[in-house]
Amino acid sequence: MPPVYAWQHLPSPAELADRPHAAEQEQHWLFCLDDDIPPPHRIALPAEPSDNGLTAALQAALACTGTAALHHFPYAWGKVHFWFVPRAYAAQCQVHFAEPIQWQDSPVYPAEPPALKAWQAAPEPLPEDGTPHVLVIGAGIAGAATAYECALRGATVSVIERQKQPAQEASGNRQGLLYAKISPHNTPQTELLLSGYGYTRHLLARLLPEQAHWQPCGVLHLNHNESERQRNRLLAQQTQHAHLYRAVCAEEAAQLAGIPVEQDGLFWPMGAWLNPPALVKRLLDHPNIRLFAEHNVEEAAYDRESRQWRVRTPHGTLSGSHIVFCTGAGSLHAPITRQFPLQIIRGQTSIAPATEYSRALKTALSAASYISPAWQGRHCFGATFSPNNPDTAWQAEDERHNRQAMSQLNEPLHRSLSAAWGDESSLHPAERGHAALRCDAHDHLPAVGALGDAAAMKQVYAKFAHDKNYPIQTPCPYLPNAYLNTAHGSRGLATAPLCAADIAAQICRTPRLLSARLQQALNPNRLIIKEIIHGKIGAKVR
Repeated sequence: MPPVYAWQHLPSPAELADRPHAAEQEQHWLFCLDDDIPPPHRIALPAEPSDNGLTAALQAALACTGTAALHHFPYAWGKVHFWFVPRAYAAQCQVHFAEPIQWQDSPVYPAEPPALKAWQAAPEPLPEDGTPHVLVIGAGIAGAATAYECALRGATVSVIERQKQPAQEASGNRQGLLYAKISPHNTPQTELLLSGYGYTRHLLARLLPEQAHWQPCGVLHLNHNESERQRNRLLAQQTQHAHLYRAVCAEEAAQLAGIPVEQDGLFWPMGAWLNPPALVKRLLDHPNIRLFAEHNVEEAAYDRESRQWRVRTPHGTLSGSHIVFCTGAGSLHAPITRQFPLQIIRGQTSIAPATEYSRALKTALSAASYISPAWQGRHCFGATFSPNNPDTAWQAEDERHNRQAMSQLNEPLHRSLSAAWGDESSLHPAERGHAALRCDAHDHLPAVGALGDAAAMKQVYAKFAHDKNYPIQTPCPYLPNAYLNTAHGSRGLATAPLCAADIAAQICRTPRLLSARLQQALNPNRLIIKEIIHGKIGAKVR
């Protein structure tokens, strides 16, 4: 296993670059950050490139690092993985690594792992039978990222997709925004978004360095109502995150945007727009990955004799040692996952030809709706939110809604774009945006991790229906080598890749990326426990 070196204080790049085998041997470098001081993200670049790019790598990572979350940047400098952790979390870091952490300055002694309820404990690892062969169900952003992260760790991966091509459903928007719409409070969702934002931003730079299908243009989140104004005001007071986002007045917002802007807000300088299908395509472009398109999963079952998962499709049966369901809104109907209470939210985006005026837009605008700078002569904007609506067809009514929302987002931009708009109902299919279903959980957190047997859990933990604190010590009846990565809602660009890496880490037995708190907050089996305690949650549309 790669060694793990840690520092309570960030050393100079020169000191790090002089370490034996630096960047040549796979290793983990872990750095503690103070929770009330901005990270040293503006490191002076050396006059001579004597550090082989280490300073630039540290700067790039720290620019997307929050002090209230665990951050992991794989292969950030050669074969070196960077970890940045809140100082308060340092004592819990050992649980992420099989190898002992080697502290290079003042040692930090491991703390006792937090107490867990019986159903929260991780499954016991099964015996390994050679290289894992992972069946990934779904080829959206969650499925493609899961496949990539498993393949990167040496696994063989079969991706099973019901559509003709990947990224045809919720990951099929022409342009999406990457930034972290966080709370000013230290909630699990805020921690997840901060960790995931940095992870995806690093992933884009590593996999799509030419920037043909994404742009680090920054994102302006505007104060479109009093609630947003108060939230953004509290966020702006967190000066330790001034490198991630900062408050801007309307005048500065207009300078950043390149067009008149009437509202103040928060500016995320490292925010970006990206074309999700392009990222999905790149993630799947790995020699260890094979895509099976137009393969609708009819049945999935574990064969205990062969210790293999069997997935039946109209084109035959596929087998693998592990299975990961990345089925998005399809989770409501897919084998096994349909037993988990999830809900759907219909969404539709719009596209519009760029005008001479709109081409001046330099940064993405976000409020109650959003618009991206022009790409290949067109803007993408929207989007609608329609809970429990299973219709995936494009609707003129939703197009009308997006156009009206654009007028509230930025009236001059709306005026320029609308000059060429015809009637919504007469749009040619090539001029229409994308309609799809998002998947969400009752608490708006993704469902990520090892899957319990839902029917068995309802029997084992039945007494929770009468007393949620009943002292049941029976371990969770897990399905063997089965995982879930879904319910990312509208935040999948920021959350799905990080969650994919955490699942791959469990399968391939490499360091996990989610903090102990997030591992429990995202545990998919919480949905079954919640259902037992409170009755059925979420509205399923059949």
